[in-house]
Amino acid sequence: MQTSQTLNISSGRDDKSSSHNSDLESSDGIDNDPKQATSSGVEQQPMSDDASLKHIEPEGTTSCPGAFSVAQESIFHISVDPYGQRVATHSVEGELLVWAQIDLGNGRQQAISRKMALDGSNIRTIAWAPVESEFIAATRKRVYRLVYNQDTAEWSPCAMTLSELKPYDRIFTFLADSIDGTPAPDKITSYYISTVDSSSRTVQTWQVSSHHDSARFIGDLTLSGPDSFDRVSRVMPVAHPFFSRDNIMATFDTSSCKLRIWGIRTDPSFIWFCSKEHRLPFMNVDMIRYNSIDKAAIVSSQEDGSQVVTIWVFSSASRASHYLPAGTIYPHSKTDRVREVRWHLTEYAQTYLGIQWDDRVDIYCQERDLNDAWLCVYTIPAYDYGAHKKIGSFSFTASGEPTFSIDRKLVVCTQNIADGRSLSQAAYDEHGQLPLIHPYVLTELMSWGRVDIARRLLAQLYDYMREKEIDGSRNVPLPAVSLQDLVSEPVHDDEDQIRASGSGSRYSALFGSSVLDGPDSSNGLGVSSPDFSKFTQDKADYLLEKLAEIKISDISPIDQARLMSIVGTISTSLTKNQPIDSMGIRYLVKLQLLELENKRTRSAAELPYRELNWAMHSSSQAILLQLCLQQQQKQQTPGSTAGLTWESARRMGLFVWLSDMNVLVSEVEKMARNIFVADGRDPTKCAIFYLALRKQRLLHGLWRTASTHPECSKMLAFLAHDFSEPRWKTAAAKNAYVLLSRQRYLDAATFFLLSDKLLDAATICIKHLKDIQMAITICRCYEGDNGPILKEILWKHILPDAFKRQDRWLASLAFGLIGKYDLVLQSLTDDLSRLAQKIDVTVEVSEYATMDVLDTELLILYRSMINHSPFYRAPIVTQAELIAQTITIFECLGAPVMSLVVLEWWRRELYVFNIDKDVFGWSDKDYADYKQRQY
Repeated sequence: MQTSQTLNISSGRDDKSSSHNSDLESSDGIDNDPKQATSSGVEQQPMSDDASLKHIEPEGTTSCPGAFSVAQESIFHISVDPYGQRVATHSVEGELLVWAQIDLGNGRQQAISRKMALDGSNIRTIAWAPVESEFIAATRKRVYRLVYNQDTAEWSPCAMTLSELKPYDRIFTFLADSIDGTPAPDKITSYYISTVDSSSRTVQTWQVSSHHDSARFIGDLTLSGPDSFDRVSRVMPVAHPFFSRDNIMATFDTSSCKLRIWGIRTDPSFIWFCSKEHRLPFMNVDMIRYNSIDKAAIVSSQEDGSQVVTIWVFSSASRASHYLPAGTIYPHSKTDRVREVRWHLTEYAQTYLGIQWDDRVDIYCQERDLNDAWLCVYTIPAYDYGAHKKIGSFSFTASGEPTFSIDRKLVVCTQNIADGRSLSQAAYDEHGQLPLIHPYVLTELMSWGRVDIARRLLAQLYDYMREKEIDGSRNVPLPAVSLQDLVSEPVHDDEDQIRASGSGSRYSALFGSSVLDGPDSSNGLGVSSPDFSKFTQDKADYLLEKLAEIKISDISPIDQARLMSIVGTISTSLTKNQPIDSMGIRYLVKLQLLELENKRTRSAAELPYRELNWAMHSSSQAILLQLCLQQQQKQQTPGSTAGLTWESARRMGLFVWLSDMNVLVSEVEKMARNIFVADGRDPTKCAIFYLALRKQRLLHGLWRTASTHPECSKMLAFLAHDFSEPRWKTAAAKNAYVLLSRQRYLDAATFFLLSDKLLDAATICIKHLKDIQMAITICRCYEGDNGPILKEILWKHILPDAFKRQDRWLASLAFGLIGKYDLVLQSLTDDLSRLAQKIDVTVEVSEYATMDVLDTELLILYRSMINHSPFYRAPIVTQAELIAQTITIFECLGAPVMSLVVLEWWRRELYVFNIDKDVFGWSDKDYADYKQRQY
């Protein structure tokens, strides 16, 4: 793509070949040594260590709009001031040009307001000062504080010296006066300069006053912690003008893969402290770019020599580390090399990412996805500026325009991307707020007990579809609700006529209108006049019909199909006499979406353990079972007479979450009979279930009807024996071992059951058949829910595997099966390694990451399960971490309004459990124990 505007920094001399920096980032204090950036086409001239300073007057413009002939040498690095609009270019030979700003006016012309040049090839780096008229330039032995004189319009070094300066690797600056918000540049009175030496882990700090030439030495400090580090950089402050003293410096240790974020405290004395620690999976890291909103782009080398960029989103309410792998960006070829990575935050709080390769710059926008979450929306090829050209350096301007150098040309890209959108608009479209009628938002609302809001939105969707049916060209706003309604108490079914907020509401002015939109969008979060009428069965039927015909704006076709599944689920709940609780609704929605996805992809995926937890703890299991069986019948091929099969039961997790043992035994027997009929009257496929039900004689009868089976006569003779006798138990066990050696695992498990060796049968199911659900099912049928074998396989097989894989959902499911509700809660919130030690579960060393993957649904189950175990509440810090994780996920998935619902629930939770110990009738001792666990 061609750019519409370039700042053409060129002289009349021949171009020299472009140089590249591998880990250069002046504005973040990373060493920019020109000697390391020298290409074969640039010869270094010997220079003295002390740099000379000169002022350069603007030369005349070229014939190109916005093009200036200024630089005398090839640019190898661009640096953008994180505190303001200033931009600097640094050449290989040592020429340093500084401008106050690149101003994109009405004509989008590039205007250089003032500039200077600092000659000397020994200039290693610059560090922007948070004061408009100052910056720091450093050689290997000296640090210059350069001040702009308004009277002479020249830059000049002041008489500042950094006392006791030791050798260092990096230098950077940060604010001293403010912690909550960055003041205007003319209001800043002081700032800090810090140097870092990686080998000794020493940080030296000076405080600089804008009114004095001196710099006060704060002192040396060795960073705490047993691990060293081999990479250090300034945290990219992308959220200007906000500033936090907790996010100043990032260090990384390759050997331990620990990424630490450092901040400062000044009261009672100045100290550096580790505010966050992230332990990453092992990677051969080449570059890390960590920004101030806790996102990191990590460049690493693969075994084949290629480089990839992985994006990480971190969440932390304390020093504990929680992460979300948010996508991987691959090169075009193995020889591609990443030269720079830059972040930019838009005015609507979306981020986009720029990656500089040798021959191009790629701009990526974040998508609403937790896996491959980055989409390349803009590519700037170097060949647009000449054959065999390479990108010299890259950054973003303060307003977000990609800026890069080619030889002596500084290019500022100002045109829109190919489809006419700006980068800011593309970032919002890909990662902005979802409409409230989106299936993901509706599912989350229902999971958080806001079925009333979901039904109101669907009632409004009915009105939307009616108007679209009448006039399809009309711009009809999507359904919306106000923030006040989102954070209000849920309205039950018998209160469906929604109460209007009274004029006396203290928040009516703030929350009385709907949630604000992003740029030029009508995504259902703008002001509207919602229909408060009830969502009836007739409206549900109408929506199911019209959703297949009428396209909803801002909803993709696959999401519209998912929306139909949600409408169908709610419609089903409307037709039943027994209401379905929020956990049951979530299970049904997930099941519907799974069936939709299986149909679309022609696969047979199963519900993950996470979804089985909802049904296990639902109080609507009877109606859930009925709906699941109906769903299974719909999935059968036309003309099929078979009912529930094991594959269908396992896909839905029926015999794991069903708590009524009488119903479970009845359904397993029906399923076994269905399997026998569906498999051509082959008893081997259903034998394990009949033996688990202790129905050996019935199985013997089935073998009598299987006269065509090659093993019929042998099985009839063998099953005729009395297996209560030790002799025949031993014979059955011997046959089981023979079958096991022949890898006939299902038959081996069946014969172990025949020999009354339930543990061996269950172990085969887990280790060889890889079927945990079958092991649980046969144990529950054979000995009930409180049997010793079920507990043994849970404690010795399933839980260790769950802890090893850091699978909180499987651990929670296992604890739920044995009724340990306090451990269900702890498995959702506590560190799994410590929990395993606490309950004496042996866990093998895992190759999995030691951090917890972010998951919003952990908090949903925790919220629901605290009613089962009123004596357990996670510590306040742990709750805060869960809240922070959940909000991070909602932001990634485009549902920030759900953060309000979560925060309002937590506010009520804290209010209830910090007011009165009599809420649950606690004794003084119980209440004291609870309070002690909170901290």
